[in-house]
Amino acid sequence: MGITLLLTLLAASRIVITEVMANPAGISGAHMPEDRNEFVELYNPTESAIDLYGWTINDGDAVDQLTKWTDTTILTEDPSLRINQTWLAPHHFAVVLDPEYTDPAPTGGFVMPYHFGDSALILTVGNTTIGNGLATTDPVTVYSPYGDTSTFGTPADPTDSIPCDAGDGISWERIDVLGPDTFSNWMACRDAAGCTPGDSNSALTFLDLAVTGIALTDSTTAKPGEPLLVSITVANSGFRVTEAWSLTVFLDRNGNSRNDPDEDSAVFQGTNIPAGNDTAFSVRLACPAAKTDLWAKLTCVGDGDSTNNSMRLTIVPGGSERMFDLNLSSFSPDGDGFEESLAVLYHLPEAKGTLKITVFNLGGKPVATLFSGRPPDVRGAVCWDGRNSTGARAPIGIYAVCVEYRAGAATRSEKLPVVLLRK
Repeated sequence: MGITLLLTLLAASRIVITEVMANPAGISGAHMPEDRNEFVELYNPTESAIDLYGWTINDGDAVDQLTKWTDTTILTEDPSLRINQTWLAPHHFAVVLDPEYTDPAPTGGFVMPYHFGDSALILTVGNTTIGNGLATTDPVTVYSPYGDTSTFGTPADPTDSIPCDAGDGISWERIDVLGPDTFSNWMACRDAAGCTPGDSNSALTFLDLAVTGIALTDSTTAKPGEPLLVSITVANSGFRVTEAWSLTVFLDRNGNSRNDPDEDSAVFQGTNIPAGNDTAFSVRLACPAAKTDLWAKLTCVGDGDSTNNSMRLTIVPGGSERMFDLNLSSFSPDGDGFEESLAVLYHLPEAKGTLKITVFNLGGKPVATLFSGRPPDVRGAVCWDGRNSTGARAPIGIYAVCVEYRAGAATRSEKLPVVLLRK
């Protein structure tokens, strides 16, 4: 009977750390917001209420006991909060707050900044801080009196990359509340408030549809007026099924990056894409008479990140004897995930000679060598990430990409300009 009771208690005591705010917005110091506003969110995924009396929390530096919150000041903005108790209802959240969250003499702004989820249980610790104050590299563990634990930051593996700083005023959220404590199962909060204490994590609602690929289906560029077949890939990089969205593909003949009425275009109305999945479209347009940018742009209701909603490909008509083309006329390797590199697409008479691809500045000095040696095939591609031969970022400006091909006593070279931009 005693063993059965113990097993029942263990099964019923499962609590999960679902969110950690270790770097609140503002500065640190006595009565300052970074000290007042740290929190750890817990979730009860079971069908039974769990008493958190006697549970402890450890940040790797100090161990504290969870205790009920008694200051009614917190109810002023959130009257639905549950205080003066330690029982966590099934499928509800608890928020372990720093005891000084309702400090009567706060300084530095950010006074009681959080809006908590309805009916969240508010707890605190029997100390002046959570642990000895949460640092951005502190793992967190909660323990039940029965040996049950939940962790944030893989305390058993200090060599991995979590925890780390999610950003000022941004919390870490567990993506799958029943998933493992691994880097892939945590994300920096995507909510506009920077955190979701006592409420469902932003992972459940964050939508991010992205154009992830655009390429010519035929490796040989069409001649002016001939059919041009392009493949575009759209991916759901968020955490929920997409809603209404559309994809517009157009040849930007006037170079203004917009789809104007007189430009060749195609519009697709998208269907739902499950999280983590993608879909591909094929577009047939007439090849332009001159070098032209082909754009693919998304419009998606509720998209949480619009920086990845477009992509372009520079179309260079065929019919010439050029050895190479550039996929873009300009690119911006500035870390925003859009047009981070330039692709140099070569197509040689044969693959018996040696190939050298070099980037020069306007003064004629070499900046970076992208390839030097015998090419593996007559067709291929190399990329430039906007850095020089030492690995430093090259300054913004106009550069020349030079392709030199030597076969026996014959040498052939060509150049094309490209503009390097940064924010």
